[in-house]
Amino acid sequence: MRYGDYATLSRMLEINPEAAKMRLLRGDAKAMEAMQLLIESREKLIKDYIDRKETPSLEPHHR
Repeated sequence: MRYGDYATLSRMLEINPEAAKMRLLRGDAKAMEAMQLLIESREKLIKDYIDRKETPSLEPHHR
């Protein structure tokens, strides 16, 4: 987990961050599923961004 994950989880579950943390610590299935989705999505976003950054673009850059 990373900084801000409880805040993001709380927004996903539409509850306050402390309640989200407690649900996760209790093993609540909905909270666990949402946190897994959050982590997987973040890792994919980071990988996709890095891959895109390292692949030269064929399109001209506009400034």
